[in-house]
Amino acid sequence: MSASVWIACLVALVVAALATCSVFKAVRISRWEVGALYRDGGFVRMLPPGRYTLLRHNNQQVVRILAGLNYWPVGPIDVVTQDGLPIRLSATAVYTISDPEASLGVTIPSLLQLAVSQALLKLASTRDLEALQGRDEAIDEALKALVGTTNAALTIERVALGSIVLPPELRRMTTEVERARLEGLAQLERARGEQAALRSLANAARMLKDNPELMKLRLLQSIGSGKGATLVLGEAALSPGVET
Repeated sequence: MSASVWIACLVALVVAALATCSVFKAVRISRWEVGALYRDGGFVRMLPPGRYTLLRHNNQQVVRILAGLNYWPVGPIDVVTQDGLPIRLSATAVYTISDPEASLGVTIPSLLQLAVSQALLKLASTRDLEALQGRDEAIDEALKALVGTTNAALTIERVALGSIVLPPELRRMTTEVERARLEGLAQLERARGEQAALRSLANAARMLKDNPELMKLRLLQSIGSGKGATLVLGEAALSPGVET
């Protein structure tokens, strides 16, 4: 086969490849997602994970839907606690799409925004500020129960309470209360230290009173450990001291 024939075949292959690319397009759906196939704007079917070849000329389009955990933050929104304090709360909804096809007609962000906002309002009305700041697991469980089943296409896995924003005057009051609490703890620790020192001295005094020999031994230890000490014994107490 001559060189011109080889060149002609190569050109034909390139043209065929370009024509194929212009007619078809490859789509890959990963294992952590599913796809929704649309043709001319209308839903056709769901696509499980895998590789697909679609025609370009009939306006085929694939919308990807995450099959794993999804996170949607809400807030902060203004609420009033059970004890009448105005604060701002935020939360994060963790959900999975249990029915991908049914979720296609649902505006999930707006749905979650409304449901979680209402849940935060109800939660604040049944809890005081101290309980909210405790952030125990019961708070998240209560939020999840208040959100409930927003839509059959979604499964709410968890609703976690986020930030708690206090107004400036309330933050100042909280800071003053915390400072007073810490100062009280410091004073209590100092008092405990003084009491411990007094108890130690009282115990030592009782021990010396009951055992006079200990006083003599302690005196000898003090003299022996010091330099330039003066020791006076018996009648020699009236005479000049003897340097040791």
